[in-house]
Order: sequence, then C-alpha cells, then structure tokens
Amino acid sequence: MSTQIAIRLDDAALAALEEEVRAGRAATRSDAVRAAIAAMQRLRRYARDEAILAALAERGQTPYPDLEPLADPPFAGLD
Repeated sequence: MSTQIAIRLDDAALAALEEEVRAGRAATRSDAVRAAIAAMQRLRRYARDEAILAALAERGQTPYPDLEPLADPPFAGLD
C-alpha cells in the first residue's frame, strides 16, 4: 500500500530534487524522496551500530568474539 502526501519545498530543495531526476540518479521526484528517506534511515542505523561498537571497545570487548581465534593463526607467517 502507498499513501500520497503533499509537501512544501523551498526553491533550493525543489531544484535539488529536480537535479536528482535530471542527472538520472532518480527516475521521478517520488523516487528521489524515497531514496532520501532510505539514506536517512541508513545513517541512523550506522550511527546506532557505531555507538554499539564504541561501547564494546570502551569495555575492551570485541564485537565478534567467535572470530578471536583467527587473529592469531597457528601457522607461521609467509615471508
């Protein structure tokens, strides 16, 4: 399901939206808005994940404890 909404944009924002379409980075204005929303959501996820990793690092924990054994392989290094 999709819902149509109306928004107001200033001239600069509308020009930026039109440029996305003109440059071929979006097929339509709606596609450009959807892509912007998706990018905003990704940035929020990245920020959340970064905070989790920073908290683990502060506590001296690794995010992937099951991969720790791979950090020190049991074989001699290649020269």
